[in-house]
Amino acid sequence: MKIGNYLIRTIASASDCSQWVCANASHLFTVLATGLLVATGPVALAQNVVKIGGLEAQTGPASIFGLMPSQGVRMAVDEINKGGGFVVAGKTYTLQLISPDTQGNPQQALVQIKKMLGEDNVKYIFGPYLTNVFNAVAPYAQQFNGKFLLMGGATGIHGALGKPNNDYLLKTIPWDTGTSGYGSLMVDSIKKKGAKKVAILMQNDAGGKAVVDIYTSIFKDKGIDLRIEFFEPGTKDFTTVLAKLAADKPDYLFPGYTDSSLYDIVRQATEVGLTRFFITRGSIGPGLKNKDMIDSYVAWVPKYFQEAEKTDPKIAKFVSSYKAFYKTDFPYDQAPQCATSCYDHVYMLVDAMKRAGTVDDVPKVKQALMSTTYRGLWNIRYDATGEAIIDFDVVELQKGGKVIVTHIEPK
Repeated sequence: MKIGNYLIRTIASASDCSQWVCANASHLFTVLATGLLVATGPVALAQNVVKIGGLEAQTGPASIFGLMPSQGVRMAVDEINKGGGFVVAGKTYTLQLISPDTQGNPQQALVQIKKMLGEDNVKYIFGPYLTNVFNAVAPYAQQFNGKFLLMGGATGIHGALGKPNNDYLLKTIPWDTGTSGYGSLMVDSIKKKGAKKVAILMQNDAGGKAVVDIYTSIFKDKGIDLRIEFFEPGTKDFTTVLAKLAADKPDYLFPGYTDSSLYDIVRQATEVGLTRFFITRGSIGPGLKNKDMIDSYVAWVPKYFQEAEKTDPKIAKFVSSYKAFYKTDFPYDQAPQCATSCYDHVYMLVDAMKRAGTVDDVPKVKQALMSTTYRGLWNIRYDATGEAIIDFDVVELQKGGKVIVTHIEPK
C-alpha cells in the first residue's frame, strides 16, 4: 500500500508469506531445504572456510521475526565472499552459510541444530528469535558449550545468560527492562501521555507468557493498572475477548506478538472502541492498515528505515543492495527485524575473528565480540552478561497515518 511518499509492503499471513517466497524463489529456494548448505559468492569453495548457521523461521506465521534476519545474513555472506573474503592471522577465509527454515517448529529446529553441530561442525549460529525454539534446542546446545556461539534474539535467552553451561550464548536484541531497556522507556512515554490502565492480550505460549511476565512488573513499577487475557495460537476471532477488555476502558491495548495475529486484533479492537495501541513485538503494518481507525499506535521499531535511509548513507546502501540482491521492493515493515542476528552481526563476527586472531577459538572470538562497539546499520555493543545494547526508534502512528519518530541512544 502507498502511505504518503512511502511504499509499505506487509506480509499479513502465512499464506501471503508463502506467495512472497514463491515470487522470490530464485533467491530463497535453498533456504527451504532443511539442512542445505548455502554457499554464496564465487569463492565459496575456497580451502579456508568458516561455516556459519542460521536457525530462524523463514516461512509460516512467525516468519516476521526470522525472514528478514535470514535474508540479511545471506546478503552479508555474499558481500564478504565476493569481496575476496577476510584475513585472519595471515590466512584468507570465506564463509559458507547453512540456513534451513525452522518454520517456527521447535522439533524441526532441534533436528537442524543437531546436524549443524554434530555433522557440519558449525561454530557460529545466528538465531533463533523464538523462545519456544530456543527452549527446544538449548539442552542439546549445552553439550557443545564453549565450542560454538549461538547469537539469537529469543526472549528466553535473557534468563539463561550467565548461568552454568551457557557460555555459548549471546543475545542480539536488548532486554526490555532497566535504564536502557526499550520497554521501560516506552512505558514511560505512554505514562507521560496519561496512561493509567493497560489491557494485555497475548498469545498463550512460551513467548507470550514471557512478555506478560516482563511487562507486568514494568507497568506495576510505573503505577499503571493491568488487565491480562491470553488467546490460543491460530485464533482469528477476537471479538469476545476484546469486548470484555473494552468494558474495562483501558487507555491502551497491548497485543502480541506476531503480525499474523496483530492484523486481526487491531482491526477488531477498533470495532469495539479500542483505538490506542502499545506494541513491543510486531511491525507497524497493522497500524498503517488501520490508520483511519486508530488514535495512537506506539511501537518499538529498531530502525524506521523510511526516515533513516534519507540521512544515513549506510542505510541507503543497504536498502539499495537488498533491492538488487533479491530483485524486489524493500520490505520496510519487516526490515526493523534485521536488528537481530542479521546483516550487521555477520560483519561484527568477522571483525571479532580478525581482532581475536582466530576463527576456531570460540571463547576468544566471543571475548572480542563483547569488547567492542560495532557501527553498522545499528550501533551494537554487548553488556557484561552478553546482551546487546543498540540504538533504536520508537514510532507513533496517529489517526490518518501521521508518523512521529523518536530516536533513542541508550547509555
